[in-house]
Amino acid sequence: MGLKKTIKSLVGNLPVESEFKKRMRFHQAWWRAVVLVEEQGIHPVRKTEMIGSTILNGRINSKNFLSPNILKAVEETIQDRKLARSGIMEEDRLFNNLLSSQPLCFNFFGELKYDSDLALGILRFFYPELTHVKIVNFEYGGDKKYTNDNSAFDVCFEVMIGDKKGLIGIECKYTDSFSPKKYDRTEYRNIYEAGKRETFIAPYKDFIAPQFNQLFRNQLIGESLVQNKKFDFVYTGLFCNQSDFEAQNTGFEFQSMLKDGKSKFRVITYQDYLEKFQKININWELRELSMMLWARYCGMKLSETAFS
Repeated sequence: MGLKKTIKSLVGNLPVESEFKKRMRFHQAWWRAVVLVEEQGIHPVRKTEMIGSTILNGRINSKNFLSPNILKAVEETIQDRKLARSGIMEEDRLFNNLLSSQPLCFNFFGELKYDSDLALGILRFFYPELTHVKIVNFEYGGDKKYTNDNSAFDVCFEVMIGDKKGLIGIECKYTDSFSPKKYDRTEYRNIYEAGKRETFIAPYKDFIAPQFNQLFRNQLIGESLVQNKKFDFVYTGLFCNQSDFEAQNTGFEFQSMLKDGKSKFRVITYQDYLEKFQKININWELRELSMMLWARYCGMKLSETAFS
């Protein structure tokens, strides 16, 4: 077997799809084969098929995560969400699917859960007014469900600005699209109406449109927490690939639908985050993690020859 055929067989089965998603999936399949040295796993939907962007037995080998602390954050979050009965943690997707945004979220932010100085150092590049980071949570929708649904921030930071207590809630995207389904509840409209003076400047019908519905539901979590005096302020945002221009454009359009949108809602790319991460005075282990994050999620040059 020639070398090219060997590489193709190692990368495994890949579907026909959009160029962006195809490129990202190939990179994760390459990562699995070349870096993790693992066989391809089961298709997340068609269980009789194998696909290159998943691994087998990820629950046992934990290879979907880049550090022990990140894995610790995953395990603690699974237990917390079971006790709270909130937030959706699909363990098969979390441990086996390399292309999922959920493990990506833990890989980028998991270390911050156990290092408040690191969390503050990074977040202050984007929110310079912050004075303290208290808690980092994943799949968090608040202790009380004011929206009466399963909406949750992928990651959120309980923070302080002086004596004001706030929350920064982020939606993480990799290759998955925003939810195409239109969600509408009486609770959504009530929170929207209560927040029209302070936050919402676009008509309600625009916010519940499929393009913005997911970001809107996150914003509603934040608004409800402020309206019920759980926090003094809440910022929201979108974390996405620097090459995913569709997601970025959606984020910027959503930002324009909010009063003072540039301060209330931020679009942050992986590149933005890693550039800030590497500017901080960190130890070698964390600097190495930043390089591993680049290699896994941004280093398309590493797999370019094999892809071509």
